[in-house]
Amino acid sequence: MALNLTINTSNPPLGALLAAEHVKASVQISVEEGKDTRLQVSDAIQFNDTNSISRYLARVAPALGLYGSNMMEQTEVDHWLEFSARRLCGQSGVSAALGELDKALSLRTFLVGQSVTLADLSVWASLKGHAEWPSQGKTCSHVNRWFFFLSSQVPFTAVGNKYASKKAPMTKSNTLVLAYHAATMDLRGLPTSQDMVRPTPQHSALHQAKQLRCTRIASECTQFPSAKHT
Repeated sequence: MALNLTINTSNPPLGALLAAEHVKASVQISVEEGKDTRLQVSDAIQFNDTNSISRYLARVAPALGLYGSNMMEQTEVDHWLEFSARRLCGQSGVSAALGELDKALSLRTFLVGQSVTLADLSVWASLKGHAEWPSQGKTCSHVNRWFFFLSSQVPFTAVGNKYASKKAPMTKSNTLVLAYHAATMDLRGLPTSQDMVRPTPQHSALHQAKQLRCTRIASECTQFPSAKHT
């Protein structure tokens, strides 16, 4: 059965599209636009997560080595897939993550092994669609070298030219939403005065400061109609 990849046109999954571009000569796969991203494998099986889609495509074309050539490389690939999902995609303030990436690439052409893998596809895709990359990436010479080397390759050029402009940027509104959720989760982690037999002055001051931070961020969110928190 031919594989069918449907992509969310407002936020195209660049990593999965790169994987599809790399395997299309070996695997029968079609790409179409829709409301939700999914890879239809059969009538009963489909994948919706970008990394799951990329992993599956790499596994159905093992000769390409996109998932690495041995167990160690596969583990490294999984590390970078998680790194891109947790440290880069949709995150604000990525300077620390870029610093780690720059160190990893200081003596490497590719993130894993001696050829391109899903690690390169995923991290490149996360940076390509990130609003902070053009400014913060200037100080990361190794990341810049790696990024522009990959950008010159045909699959990356094809995907970048066709889909990257459609990817939703990290605006101030959704950055505020992320900050609000982080602040409220931070607040929930504190014990309340009811939880403590004798709350200390330090605890009360810390709790009040974090409550004020949540209130300030929530107030800023109301200035942007597109910024919604739940």
